[in-house]
Amino acid sequence: MSGNIHGISWFPNFPDKFVSWGQEINLYEVRSNNKDEIVQKSRLPYIPVNYLSNETRYQYARCVAASYHSDQPIIAVGLADGKIGICNFRDTYDSSWEYTPRQQRMCTCLAWNELDANILAIGHDKHRSDSCITIWDIERGVPKETANFFGLSESSNSLCWDHNHRVLIAGMSQKLIKLFDLRQSNATCQSIQTKNVHGLSVAPNGNYLCSYVDSVIMLWDLRAIERPLRQIQSSRNHMQIAWCPTRTSLLSSLQRDSPYITLYDIRSVDNESSREVYHVKRQISPFPAKYQHSGKFSAVNWLSWHPRDFERMLLLADALNILDFRLPASLHTAYSNRSKLPLLMQRPLYAPAPAAAPCGSNDVTTSPTTTTLPSSCSTHSSLTDYHVGSSLSFDFLERELFEEDLLEETRQRALQDYGMKPDNKRFADVHLSRYLRNVWVTLNNVFCEERLTGLKATLGINLGHTTEASCRIESQVLQWPDGINNSNKLICYRSEQRDLALQLCGWCFEHELDRFIEELYANKEFSRAAMICVFHLKVLAACNILSQAADKMRDPSMYRITAIALSSFNADRCSSTWRNQRSTANMQIQDPHLRAIFSFLTMEKDNFDAVLKEEGVSLADRVAFACKYLSETKLTDYIKQRIQRAIEFGDLNGLLLTGESLDGINILQAYMDASFDVQTVALVAINYFRNEHFMDNRIQYWIASYLDYLNSWGLWEKRAELDIKIENIPKSSRSSRTVYLSCNFCGKSVTNALLDEPRPRSTSTSTNRLSSCPSCRKPLPRCSLCVMHMGTMMNAGESNSTDLQSGWQMKPFSKWFSWCQTCRHGGHTEHIMQWFKQNSECPVSSCNCRCFDMDGTKLNALRDIS
Repeated sequence: MSGNIHGISWFPNFPDKFVSWGQEINLYEVRSNNKDEIVQKSRLPYIPVNYLSNETRYQYARCVAASYHSDQPIIAVGLADGKIGICNFRDTYDSSWEYTPRQQRMCTCLAWNELDANILAIGHDKHRSDSCITIWDIERGVPKETANFFGLSESSNSLCWDHNHRVLIAGMSQKLIKLFDLRQSNATCQSIQTKNVHGLSVAPNGNYLCSYVDSVIMLWDLRAIERPLRQIQSSRNHMQIAWCPTRTSLLSSLQRDSPYITLYDIRSVDNESSREVYHVKRQISPFPAKYQHSGKFSAVNWLSWHPRDFERMLLLADALNILDFRLPASLHTAYSNRSKLPLLMQRPLYAPAPAAAPCGSNDVTTSPTTTTLPSSCSTHSSLTDYHVGSSLSFDFLERELFEEDLLEETRQRALQDYGMKPDNKRFADVHLSRYLRNVWVTLNNVFCEERLTGLKATLGINLGHTTEASCRIESQVLQWPDGINNSNKLICYRSEQRDLALQLCGWCFEHELDRFIEELYANKEFSRAAMICVFHLKVLAACNILSQAADKMRDPSMYRITAIALSSFNADRCSSTWRNQRSTANMQIQDPHLRAIFSFLTMEKDNFDAVLKEEGVSLADRVAFACKYLSETKLTDYIKQRIQRAIEFGDLNGLLLTGESLDGINILQAYMDASFDVQTVALVAINYFRNEHFMDNRIQYWIASYLDYLNSWGLWEKRAELDIKIENIPKSSRSSRTVYLSCNFCGKSVTNALLDEPRPRSTSTSTNRLSSCPSCRKPLPRCSLCVMHMGTMMNAGESNSTDLQSGWQMKPFSKWFSWCQTCRHGGHTEHIMQWFKQNSECPVSSCNCRCFDMDGTKLNALRDIS
């Protein structure tokens, strides 16, 4: 394949073959997913195809039409000089398959008849002494009879055939649509005056006709074509319109210089006496998300619907790349205020492909790519995500969607005051999944001091800055219990931030461990209690817990075996043997906490990946384990990975790490996209998000949607209670003076005395006052870099008298006080910022505090603020 491509088309009766034309005319066959075949490199980069043949006689084709022949793939080719050629991609040449008009002019359109595959309609440009429409029966040779020619001294803009009758529909001379009834020897003609003469196409049901001009699409009813049914206006001019053959109501449009496919779902009013129709519009980008802003694909130039596969199409992008794309699954929903929500899937009009198993067969094979497709919450699709040649399958939709009624469940939760008081004991009575219950418990643990503080902020982790902040972190080599001779050194890390993080994760301090384990045992969380004991090197206590639990279980075998294994474990003697058996045993151990126990005991050096990647263990427990045993760098990397994974999969447990932040909102958005649970995301935002994050457009949209649900159900009291709860959310009051500077000697405010001064003073007095306390006249602290007293006028010689008279109030931000909240050292903001552009430690020589690592500012965010 070389040069630009002008168009592409499937063959109606060869569902695996298509043709492309431009400088060359090529025939391709889409490869099947047969893994036994030897795979050769595809000639097209974005679709796996086998190159079959090409046509060399006709170059620079003006228009091409694939025929309805079932014995061989045949195309009609129209050239710029008006010649028409019939091609079957064979080496033999038949001169009877070429037609040249009497007057040379451009061929504008071609259309094969679906009822009689040998009938071809040809459209030409205008000539004063020749007809513009020719009907050619390729079996009878070149047309010569006058009955085969129509439209003298006119031009043909587009052609199509009626699906039900031998009626040709033609757009002519930019002003008429004519219907030629060819069922009788003397053809009759009906004319409709309109400028919408381009892109004529009949819907699969044979009732509707569409056409366009510029940015206007006109919809007609062939049963009463005197006046149009509906006019659809767009913002851009159309290039091509086409009906989807597997959806009678779906009309597609490609618009000029647009990377989107515009879809119009044409629907009729449910009234036998009414001809009124309406449409639902949506736009879809067929390109993967990674290409959206890369400029790799800028426009869709041509579209060809697959004749049998449900909502599948070929696309031509930028006149170079051919893509195989299937529309995301669309669910039509209908519900009343109190009834359940049925899911109405649009079903294909054609039978499945012959290779598919019959409906009653149990031997149904499903492509792996089909079962892993996401639901229709996203409009983006990969270029190779869809199984080629497959009919519609419901396997890529979760079967729970058809069994559970999310809308009814949402209503029942609202009646039970779900999310109104998440810290109330009554909240445990609400019917929730175990996942959501754990999420709310985690959020209650993290929510303190009217703020959802995530572990990222608690630990002082700056994901944009990779320098290791090891300030005030203690490391201790733990001693393994007697009887476990482990040569691996186990290092435990401690700091105030890590201790607080353990509490937010639901763990406790060492001296309260016994009480915490007793609570877990009382709640029948036996394996989790044993796991936490082992993580604290209390192996004997874990054995006792498992032994006692085994006496209470119906199937005590796993607990009993684990207790016996732990009681006789010797690390140096057994770790290699256990390590070899662990991968096999983990497949059989159902309890994730027991798997984590064995992974911890058989670790190699300080490699804790097996524990940290145990998805069955809650994220809070895994993060608490990381805070206890990972160094600062590894802990930072792990927190970063978990946040990205939570955003990717929409895991609400990730709010434990992000807290109230933009990352937290992204997690809520991803969860909403995956589950459609607008109730949960709205209530989480109402209960735990404050300040500017609460005013995010996404959060406001979720809340408004949930309030609309309550209104539709007539739950006025619940709606009012939620409105009151929203109004009672503490507002962030930003006063002009919320931080005051106080003197180290007298303790009085330095700021208030200067700002509230009743009358202006002289220049010299004001200058002296800036470097000393206004109350006790003691000097203010010195800047740790320029060693001048804070408040001293810098570069006073360059300032005029007006600036000096304004004194303290007119000082720019670069001259303000700035200090570290940990070591309390500081100086002028300008000097401090310049220092930390190149250093991370405190500028005071005797201080080892890494001040910059305590801040959330990225290196690339530092700029000249003077």
